[in-house]
Amino acid sequence: MESEIEGLKKSIWKEISNVLNPRFDIGEFSNEFLHNEDIPRIIYNNKSVIPDSIFKKIIQTPNKDSEIYSIALESLALAAFLRINSNEKYSIIFAKCYCALYFTRSESSSSQFEQIFFSTKFIELFGTSYKWNTDDIRLKEFVQSMFYKISKWSEDVDSHKNDIESFKKTL
Repeated sequence: MESEIEGLKKSIWKEISNVLNPRFDIGEFSNEFLHNEDIPRIIYNNKSVIPDSIFKKIIQTPNKDSEIYSIALESLALAAFLRINSNEKYSIIFAKCYCALYFTRSESSSSQFEQIFFSTKFIELFGTSYKWNTDDIRLKEFVQSMFYKISKWSEDVDSHKNDIESFKKTL
Protein backbone atom coordinates (compact mmCIF):
# COMPACT_ATOMS: atom_id res chain seq x y z
CA MET A 1 0.00 0.00 0.00
CA GLU A 2 2.92 2.37 0.74
CA SER A 3 4.10 2.26 -2.89
CA GLU A 4 0.55 2.90 -4.12
CA ILE A 5 0.26 5.93 -1.82
CA GLU A 6 3.63 7.21 -3.03
CA GLY A 7 2.56 6.65 -6.65
CA LEU A 8 -0.69 8.58 -6.14
CA LYS A 9 1.11 11.52 -4.55
CA LYS A 10 3.62 11.60 -7.42
CA SER A 11 0.83 11.37 -9.98
CA ILE A 12 -1.07 14.34 -8.54
CA TRP A 13 2.17 16.30 -8.15
CA LYS A 14 3.07 15.58 -11.77
CA GLU A 15 -0.27 16.96 -12.96
CA ILE A 16 0.26 20.17 -10.97
CA SER A 17 3.86 20.41 -12.16
CA ASN A 18 2.82 19.86 -15.77
CA VAL A 19 0.41 22.80 -15.62
CA LEU A 20 2.97 25.10 -13.97
CA ASN A 21 5.97 24.19 -16.15
CA PRO A 22 7.99 25.66 -17.73
CA ARG A 23 7.31 29.03 -16.08
CA PHE A 24 7.37 27.69 -12.51
CA ASP A 25 9.49 24.67 -11.66
CA ILE A 26 8.22 23.00 -8.49
CA GLY A 27 10.68 20.12 -8.85
CA GLU A 28 10.13 16.43 -8.31
CA PHE A 29 7.77 15.29 -5.57
CA SER A 30 9.21 14.58 -2.15
CA ASN A 31 7.43 13.54 1.03
CA GLU A 32 9.49 16.31 2.65
CA PHE A 33 6.92 18.77 1.22
CA LEU A 34 4.13 17.27 3.33
CA HIS A 35 3.49 16.90 7.03
CA ASN A 36 2.06 13.38 7.27
CA GLU A 37 -0.04 13.71 10.38
CA ASP A 38 -3.70 14.33 11.11
CA ILE A 39 -3.53 17.60 13.02
CA PRO A 40 -5.96 20.54 12.97
CA ARG A 41 -3.80 22.71 10.72
CA ILE A 42 -3.43 23.33 7.01
CA ILE A 43 0.27 24.17 7.20
CA TYR A 44 2.78 23.08 9.80
CA ASN A 45 6.50 23.93 9.68
CA ASN A 46 6.05 25.36 6.17
CA LYS A 47 4.64 22.02 4.96
CA SER A 48 1.17 21.14 3.75
CA VAL A 49 -0.58 18.93 6.33
CA ILE A 50 -2.16 15.75 4.97
CA PRO A 51 -2.06 12.25 6.44
CA ASP A 52 -1.43 9.22 4.25
CA SER A 53 -4.85 7.92 5.30
CA ILE A 54 -6.40 10.41 2.83
CA PHE A 55 -4.43 8.90 -0.05
CA LYS A 56 -5.28 5.42 1.15
CA LYS A 57 -9.00 6.25 0.96
CA ILE A 58 -8.59 7.60 -2.57
CA ILE A 59 -6.86 4.40 -3.64
CA GLN A 60 -9.63 2.31 -2.10
CA THR A 61 -12.36 4.35 -3.81
CA PRO A 62 -10.84 6.13 -6.81
CA ASN A 63 -12.94 9.09 -7.95
CA LYS A 64 -11.25 12.28 -9.14
CA ASP A 65 -14.44 14.23 -8.56
CA SER A 66 -14.75 13.26 -4.88
CA GLU A 67 -14.37 15.51 -1.86
CA ILE A 68 -11.51 13.34 -0.59
CA TYR A 69 -9.63 13.77 -3.88
CA SER A 70 -10.12 17.55 -3.66
CA ILE A 71 -8.48 17.49 -0.21
CA ALA A 72 -5.44 15.70 -1.63
CA LEU A 73 -5.23 17.97 -4.68
CA GLU A 74 -5.56 21.09 -2.55
CA SER A 75 -2.84 19.89 -0.16
CA LEU A 76 -0.42 19.16 -2.98
CA ALA A 77 -1.22 22.46 -4.76
CA LEU A 78 -0.53 24.18 -1.44
CA ALA A 79 2.80 22.35 -1.16
CA ALA A 80 3.66 23.35 -4.74
CA PHE A 81 3.11 27.05 -4.04
CA LEU A 82 5.10 26.80 -0.80
CA ARG A 83 8.03 25.47 -2.86
CA ILE A 84 8.15 28.72 -4.84
CA ASN A 85 6.74 31.23 -2.35
CA SER A 86 6.77 30.55 1.37
CA ASN A 87 3.92 32.94 2.18
CA GLU A 88 1.37 30.69 3.89
CA LYS A 89 -1.68 32.92 3.33
CA TYR A 90 -1.11 33.18 -0.41
CA SER A 91 -0.20 29.51 -0.69
CA ILE A 92 -3.65 28.72 0.70
CA ILE A 93 -5.25 31.17 -1.72
CA PHE A 94 -3.49 29.52 -4.67
CA ALA A 95 -4.50 26.02 -3.55
CA LYS A 96 -8.15 27.04 -3.06
CA CYS A 97 -8.25 28.83 -6.43
CA TYR A 98 -6.57 25.92 -8.22
CA CYS A 99 -9.18 23.53 -6.84
CA ALA A 100 -12.01 25.93 -7.66
CA LEU A 101 -10.92 25.78 -11.30
CA TYR A 102 -10.24 22.05 -11.30
CA PHE A 103 -13.56 21.08 -9.71
CA THR A 104 -15.56 24.01 -11.17
CA ARG A 105 -16.86 24.97 -7.75
CA SER A 106 -15.75 27.44 -5.13
CA GLU A 107 -15.59 26.84 -1.44
CA SER A 108 -16.94 29.16 1.21
CA SER A 109 -13.74 30.30 2.85
CA SER A 110 -11.64 33.39 3.45
CA SER A 111 -10.43 33.14 -0.17
CA GLN A 112 -13.91 32.91 -1.69
CA PHE A 113 -13.59 36.19 -3.62
CA GLU A 114 -10.20 35.18 -5.00
CA GLN A 115 -11.71 31.88 -6.15
CA ILE A 116 -14.57 33.71 -7.89
CA PHE A 117 -12.10 36.28 -9.31
CA PHE A 118 -10.15 33.56 -11.13
CA SER A 119 -13.14 31.32 -11.85
CA THR A 120 -14.91 34.15 -13.65
CA LYS A 121 -11.91 34.71 -15.91
CA PHE A 122 -11.55 30.95 -16.41
CA ILE A 123 -15.19 30.57 -17.50
CA GLU A 124 -14.81 33.50 -19.91
CA LEU A 125 -11.92 31.68 -21.60
CA PHE A 126 -12.93 28.02 -21.30
CA GLY A 127 -16.68 27.96 -20.74
CA THR A 128 -18.43 25.86 -18.12
CA SER A 129 -17.95 22.40 -19.58
CA TYR A 130 -14.17 22.42 -19.97
CA LYS A 131 -12.48 19.08 -19.18
CA TRP A 132 -9.25 19.57 -17.24
CA ASN A 133 -6.32 18.75 -19.53
CA THR A 134 -2.84 19.40 -18.18
CA ASP A 135 -1.39 19.29 -21.72
CA ASP A 136 -3.60 22.18 -22.91
CA ILE A 137 -1.34 25.19 -23.53
CA ARG A 138 -4.20 27.61 -22.79
CA LEU A 139 -4.81 25.95 -19.41
CA LYS A 140 -1.10 26.08 -18.59
CA GLU A 141 -0.95 29.78 -19.47
CA PHE A 142 -4.02 30.52 -17.38
CA VAL A 143 -2.85 28.63 -14.27
CA GLN A 144 0.65 30.07 -14.60
CA SER A 145 -0.74 33.60 -14.82
CA MET A 146 -2.90 32.88 -11.75
CA PHE A 147 0.18 31.56 -9.90
CA TYR A 148 2.12 34.67 -10.91
CA LYS A 149 -0.69 37.04 -9.89
CA ILE A 150 -1.04 35.42 -6.46
CA SER A 151 2.75 35.54 -6.02
CA LYS A 152 2.67 39.25 -6.80
CA TRP A 153 -0.19 39.75 -4.35
CA SER A 154 1.96 38.16 -1.65
CA GLU A 155 4.59 40.83 -2.32
CA ASP A 156 2.13 43.72 -2.59
CA VAL A 157 -0.85 43.32 -0.26
CA ASP A 158 -2.35 46.63 -1.43
CA SER A 159 -2.45 45.34 -5.00
CA HIS A 160 -4.31 42.24 -3.77
CA LYS A 161 -6.79 44.35 -1.83
CA ASN A 162 -7.34 46.74 -4.77
CA ASP A 163 -7.84 43.93 -7.30
CA ILE A 164 -10.41 42.18 -5.12
CA GLU A 165 -12.22 45.39 -4.19
CA SER A 166 -12.45 46.38 -7.87
CA PHE A 167 -13.70 42.90 -8.73
CA LYS A 168 -16.38 43.03 -6.00
CA LYS A 169 -17.79 46.17 -7.61
CA THR A 170 -18.44 44.19 -10.81
CA LEU A 171 -20.55 41.60 -9.03
